[in-house]
Parts: sequence; C-alpha cells; structure tokens
Amino acid sequence: MEQDYIDWLYGLSAPMVILNKRYRASYTSPFFYPNDDFIDLKESWEIDSRETLLDCVFTMIDDGHAPLLSEFYSKYSQLSEFDWLSFYERQTDYHKVILKFVEQTFPICNTAGIRSWDYARMAYLLRLGTTNKYVTEEECLWILHRIGLRSTYFYHSWQHYLVSWFIGLQYWNNLQIKDDLEKLRCELSRPSNVTSMANLYEDKQAPFNRLPWFIDIEKFEKPASLTEYDWL
Repeated sequence: MEQDYIDWLYGLSAPMVILNKRYRASYTSPFFYPNDDFIDLKESWEIDSRETLLDCVFTMIDDGHAPLLSEFYSKYSQLSEFDWLSFYERQTDYHKVILKFVEQTFPICNTAGIRSWDYARMAYLLRLGTTNKYVTEEECLWILHRIGLRSTYFYHSWQHYLVSWFIGLQYWNNLQIKDDLEKLRCELSRPSNVTSMANLYEDKQAPFNRLPWFIDIEKFEKPASLTEYDWL
C-alpha cells in the first residue's frame, strides 16, 4: 500500500489531532500518540479490550451521533420551503431549536450532515487501539479504508469533511442542554471552535494540505482476523 494512501487514511482523524497537538499527537503515525505505550480508555470510552473497542467502533461509525440529525438534513434537502415550515411547526420546542441548527448548517454540511464527527473520532480510537495492541495496524488500516469509502461518498472535499466535523463538535458540546432552550439556541447559533479550525487549516503537517480528497482508493482485503465481525 502506498505511503500517501496510508497517510490519507490516518488523516481522517486530523480534527482530533489538532485538539491534542499539545500532547504531541501525530497525523500520520500508526499510533495517535507515538511516544505513549498505553492509553487508558476505560473511563472516557468504557473500552478496555479488543472486543469493547471494535464493538464501539463498528457501532459508532454508522449509528453514532450523526443519525440523530441525518433525517433532518435529508428532509431539508427534499422538502419545499412550505413543507419544511409545516414539518417544523409540528415539532416540539426542543426539536424546533435543533431544526433551526440544521437550517443554519445545511449550506456547509449538505445532506452529509455531521457524519464526519463520528468518522474522525472512530479513526482516532482505532489508532489508540493500535497503541494498546487491541488491533493490529493491518486491521486498523482496513477499518479506516472502510471509513474512507464512506467519507468520500458523502463529502466532496477535505474542507467539507473537516468543517462538518466541527459542526458535529458544536452539536455534541451542547447535547446536555435541554432544560434551557434559549441557551441551547444561542449556543448552537454562535460560531465556535474557530481557533481550532484555523490552527488545523494552517498546519502544514496535516495530510489534507498535500493530499487530494479523491485519492485512488486501493483494493484492501478484509483481514482474516476480522471475519468474525459481520461489518463492511
């Protein structure tokens, strides 16, 4: 497998790298933190084994936070303005706030929504799992390859993928605000994470600053060690 393609696959976790650059996170090493021998994932992710890692990754890639909004992004693209307004008026006050967030971010995310929020975080977890020897580098790359196929299907550029991730982060940061809808509306409406986005785009080490988004995706056979998992 060509090194550029390997770097591209590891680059799917780039937003997580920029958030952890101060801890010497790497864009292209098989190990997210090359200087560490083990990362405790029990408290933050309830992951302490190969089984719990893969269960989390395979679930979150397709059924993580993104599906909570995917239906709304899809509806917004399909409905006329009148039908969207009718749909909006039938919702609870909480969901009306969420629908306004979808309206505001649709020009950026389009129908892809915030899928990259789940894709990049699972790419990050896989690299931590490689450090912990829960998965091999070959297994990690194959799963990243499948994430890559999903990513290039839904997103049309690195910028599309990355900005949608930051919108996903904004959404996730405010998930717990349900009792104060005015606060939720304000938090979802104001720009956030601007500094992190700027730092990411300006980082010359980031793979997307030298590699195209639509890269030749090599045929990559599923490792025999993953055949017990019915996931593609």
